[in-house]
Amino acid sequence: PPAAIAATQNSRDTLPSYWNPIMNRLNAEKFSVDPGSEEYARVETAFMLTLDDPSRGLQRTQFTIQSVERIQNMDLWNLYVAKRKTICGRMSPKDAQSLVRNWLFHGGRPDTVDKILQQGFNRSFAGRNATRYGKGVYFARDASYSTFFSSPDTDGVQSMFLARVVVGEYTLGVQDARTPAERDATTHALYDSTVDNVRDPSIFVTYNDGQAYPEYLIKFKQDGDPPPPT
Repeated sequence: PPAAIAATQNSRDTLPSYWNPIMNRLNAEKFSVDPGSEEYARVETAFMLTLDDPSRGLQRTQFTIQSVERIQNMDLWNLYVAKRKTICGRMSPKDAQSLVRNWLFHGGRPDTVDKILQQGFNRSFAGRNATRYGKGVYFARDASYSTFFSSPDTDGVQSMFLARVVVGEYTLGVQDARTPAERDATTHALYDSTVDNVRDPSIFVTYNDGQAYPEYLIKFKQDGDPPPPT
């Protein structure tokens, strides 16, 4: 039927142009990104850009990328696109650009990486460590912050996700809060996410599974054992 064709066409239109043709629509697929490619350079630059953290004696020269993989998961992508459309639809296209971040970082633990690939950033297993700005999924503007939450596997390799995130309209996070505060008292609509600092946020917390898409998985090694972020 034409409607089904239109729907397929629609979802195809919203896929990033650099993705591989999707053969498997049921499960997540990982595609290795070639170190010589423009795509690899984009991801590497984004990762390396914010690795320096003088307060923790952290320098980008301490990090070595082992691999970069692109994650293609149609279920998660469609959820993300739908959520992005809903949140961005509140504003004009020009203003809506401020509601989306490509990319924020999320440190992966060996026991959650595969779950995130298939199920996305699910609060039940992603928000166990930090609750200072609310009980959601934590994303960082700076890769240096997420390195601390990227637990090494038995070979000392750490994993970090580069995620597209619809942060939407945000407010200051509250310790242990299960949802953001109300942004509109008349409709009881909530803020879309919470942050550590409204004027200059470096941590974003989301509360809806469709708000973030794990687009890349970087595996890396680091020299030294820096203290935790303050």
